[in-house]
Parts: sequence; structure tokens; C-alpha cells
Amino acid sequence: AIIVLRTYSHRVIEPEFASLKLPEFDPHQHTTGGFRQSGLRSFLGNAEAPIASRMGALVALQYVSGRLSSPLLRDVLTDPSEDIRLLAYGMLDNQEKRINQAIDEELKKLAIGRAEEGPEERGPQTLAAARRLSDLYWELIYQRLVQGDLRTHAMAESSRYCQMVLRHVPDDAALNLRQGRLLHDLGHPEGAAAAYYKALALGLPSTRVLP
Repeated sequence: AIIVLRTYSHRVIEPEFASLKLPEFDPHQHTTGGFRQSGLRSFLGNAEAPIASRMGALVALQYVSGRLSSPLLRDVLTDPSEDIRLLAYGMLDNQEKRINQAIDEELKKLAIGRAEEGPEERGPQTLAAARRLSDLYWELIYQRLVQGDLRTHAMAESSRYCQMVLRHVPDDAALNLRQGRLLHDLGHPEGAAAAYYKALALGLPSTRVLP
């Protein structure tokens, strides 16, 4: 035993894998390489840039938030290049059609819920459809897919369905905040203020509620 211990006691076992020290990570470094709306706007608006590159940038906008991509797409609707104009119009039209199709489906669910759950509009299916409709109309506004009278109509519809839900679920802080924003834009400051204060009372931070 002594011979065995003396033989193997000083053996150095090499690790199977070597380990490397990770470099220092700067948590703020990622902000320098993110999406820059102003830079992309100037690139898309540059008529001297290659058409293929500009169209590639337009196609890449489908992976960007609609609130950022919609204004950029609208900017190039008057572009000298017909291909750029058609591509931008098609992308905007597809975004709006997708939401409108979802609105049609939710309207059918709302009608079924009213028929099955009664006219009180408090059943779970009816309230779920109304909440979803308010979300979808709000999405049209948030993504800036509607303008003018269509925007006013979308705000009124989102507010109507939001109020339908709030009549039965009055303590929903997020819906109160949305109702305040909608009433604010529709020109009803008193109702908007009441909704804002209700959202604050329900626990939303003032940084979110400030109009």
C-alpha cells in the first residue's frame, strides 16, 4: 500500500477540457449596435442608394415593431422608385389586413357570446372578445396603421369595448390607463383625468400614467 500511495500521490491529472476566462461584458454596449430609426429613415429616403439595398432594408422592417416600421414605410410611399412604393404599400396593407381579419373573427365571437350568455355582456366569452377587440383597435392606433377619420373611428371603437369590459372589471389598471389615453385623444379631458387617477390608485407607476 505504501508503494502504491507513493507511486500515484504526485500524479497530475490533466483536465479533459481547458477553461478560458471570459472577457469583461459591458451591459451598455448593446445599445450602440441596435436599431436606429433615424439612420434607416435617411437610408431609405436616399434615392441615390442602390434599389436592391433599399428594398432589402424595407423587407427587414417586417421584423421590427410596427410602431417603428409604419412611419418609415409611409415615408417612402412617395419615393421616385415604383418598386419601393409598391413594396412599402404592400407591407402596410398586409399589416392592416392582418389586424382587420382578427377584428372580424373577434366580432363573430362577441356575437356568439352575446347569444349564448345573454344581453348583460358579462359572460366570460363576451368579455374576452370585447377585451380582445379593444386590444386590436388599439393596435391599429399604436402601430400608426390608420390616420384621419379611420384613426378616430378606431379610437372610438377601442374605447367602447374597453368601457364594456371596465363596467364588469373596474379594477383593471391597464384598461383604465388605455381608456384615459383614448379619451384624451378623443377630446374628453375630464373622463381621461378620471381614468388616469383610477390607474394610479390601482398601482400603476406615475411614469406610465403621465400623459
